[in-house]
Amino acid sequence: MIYTYVPRSPLTRSLLALSVGALLLGCSPSSEPRWTGAWQATEPLIVPRTSAGAVVANGYLYAIGGIRGGGVERGFVKSVEFAKIQPDGSVKDWRLTNSLTMPRGFLKAVAANGHLYAMGGETYRDGLVLLNTVERARLLPNGSLGPWEPVAPMTTPRRSPTGIVSHGHIYAIGGYNGLFLRSVERAAIQPDGSLGAWTVLPASLNTDRYIHGAGHVGDQIYIVGGHIEDVGGGKNSAEWSRVQSDGSLTPWQLTETTKTPRFLASTIAAGPFVFTLGGYHDGYLASVERAAVQPDGSLGAWVETTPLSRPKEGAAVAVAELALAVQPSNDTLSPAARNGQSRRIYLIGGSANGQYLQDVEWAVVNERGELGAWTTRSSSFGFFSEPAAPPPQRPSLEEAHSPQPGAGSSP
Repeated sequence: MIYTYVPRSPLTRSLLALSVGALLLGCSPSSEPRWTGAWQATEPLIVPRTSAGAVVANGYLYAIGGIRGGGVERGFVKSVEFAKIQPDGSVKDWRLTNSLTMPRGFLKAVAANGHLYAMGGETYRDGLVLLNTVERARLLPNGSLGPWEPVAPMTTPRRSPTGIVSHGHIYAIGGYNGLFLRSVERAAIQPDGSLGAWTVLPASLNTDRYIHGAGHVGDQIYIVGGHIEDVGGGKNSAEWSRVQSDGSLTPWQLTETTKTPRFLASTIAAGPFVFTLGGYHDGYLASVERAAVQPDGSLGAWVETTPLSRPKEGAAVAVAELALAVQPSNDTLSPAARNGQSRRIYLIGGSANGQYLQDVEWAVVNERGELGAWTTRSSSFGFFSEPAAPPPQRPSLEEAHSPQPGAGSSP
C-alpha cells in the first residue's frame, strides 16, 4: 500500500540519504514512469461510515451520511465531510461541513447544477423509517456546502436506490419500499437547483433491484447485481437502457452477466468501462470486475481486474478526472492519458466482519480498463516531501455528530 504522505522518520531519513548518495554516485533513482497494479491508500475519513453517498465535484471528494454502527438508534449519520483532491490523486485534510437535515443511510448522492443532492435511504425515529425525501445543498467555492434544504420528494420511499443525472433530470432506480422495486422515476432539475415533481417512467427494470449498482456512460445507464429477495445471495445479471433526448428511457435490455454474483457492491462507470467492486456473496468480496461498453450499447464480457486491498461491502464510490503528477510516456496510452489526464475511482468507507471502515482508497483507470497507478521511484506519491502546512485538527467522533455552526462558510 502506498500512502500519500509519511512524516520523516529515521527510516525515511535513511532512505533519503540513500537516494542522495545514489545521486552523488551518478546512479540517480529512475524517474521513468511504471504502472503499478494496486489500490492506493490515502487520508482516512473522520467518521467511519458504510452505505453512504460519495460525490466528486469541483476538485473535492465528499462523503455524505451513511451508517457508523453503535446500535440502530445511534447508527445513522447526518454528517458530511469533504477533502481536496491533490495533483497526485490522493486526498488531504478531511473537514466537516453542513450536515444533512436528518441522519440517513442507504442513500444515493449526486451532483448537478452547482448542488449536491441526497435522496432516499433509511433513518431511525423510534423505529426504522424508509425515506422518499430528497434534500440539496449548494456547492461553495472553498469546497464546503451551504445549508441542506428539502426539495420535491420521490413518489415512493427508496432504500438503497441507484441514481444518475442525465438530460437535465435526476433518475432514481430500484431500491426497497417494503418490496424490492423495478420502477424508475425522474425529476427535472430547475435553474435554481430545486426539483420538479417526480414521475414514474413507463420503462421498468427487467427484474427487481435492491442494494444494486449503476454506471452511466454517455446516454446509457447500466444496472448491475443486487440482492435476491427471499432466497438471499447476490445477482449476477446486468441490464441497460438509453436516455432519449426528451429524458425518457428505452426498454431495459439484459446484457452480459458478471462472473461473481454480488450485492452491496460499489458500481461505477469510468470512461468506456463499467466496474463493480467488492460487495457480498457467501462472504465479503475483494474482487473487482469490469466490462467495456460495446458499439450497440450493450456490455462486453466481464473480466477481473485489480482486487481491493481488503474485502468489503457497502463502500461509497465516485470517479474523478484530473491531471497526473507523473506523466506516463507509454506510447500505447491514448492522447488524453499522455497529456496527463486520468480517471480515478475513489472508494470510501464500507464494512467488513462487523467493522465500520474509515478507509479511503483510489486507483487510476488506464485506457485498457486496468486499475492501479503510474509511479516513479523518485516521486513515491510524496513519500519524501514535507507537508505544505500542518493539517487541521480532526474532530472527535462526538464532535463530528454535533451541529456544525457556520460550516458552510468555513475555510
